[in-house]
Amino acid sequence: MKTQKHMTRSNTLLITLLITFTGVTGCGGSDDDGDFNNTDCNNWSEHYLAQANAYSEATNAYASEPTLANCQNYKTAGLNFIDALEDVIDCVPNANRQEFLDDIEEYRDEINATDCN
Repeated sequence: MKTQKHMTRSNTLLITLLITFTGVTGCGGSDDDGDFNNTDCNNWSEHYLAQANAYSEATNAYASEPTLANCQNYKTAGLNFIDALEDVIDCVPNANRQEFLDDIEEYRDEINATDCN
C-alpha cells in the first residue's frame, strides 16, 4: 500500500511538472524576441518526452511489481527525466524559472528518498 501511495504522488508530481512546463513554454511569444535559443526551444518536448515516457513506464512497473530491480529502474528513470527537464530550463521564461527549478528540486528529493530496500 505504501508503494501505491508513493506512486500516486509521483504520478501527480510528474503530471504537474509536465503541465507547468507546457504552460510556461507553450506561449513564449515570438521566436525572434531573443529570450530563447531558437534551435533548442522550438522542439523542447523532444528533449524530455522520451524520458517522461520511460519514467511513466518504470513507475507503472514498480507499482505493479515492487521489486528491488523495478525500484532502482524507477529511481533511475525519474532522475533521468529530471535531468532532461533541466536540459531545457533555458526555454522557461525568466518569470517562471525559479518556481520551475523549485518544483524540480522537490521532485528530485522525493525520488531520492524512495527506499528500495
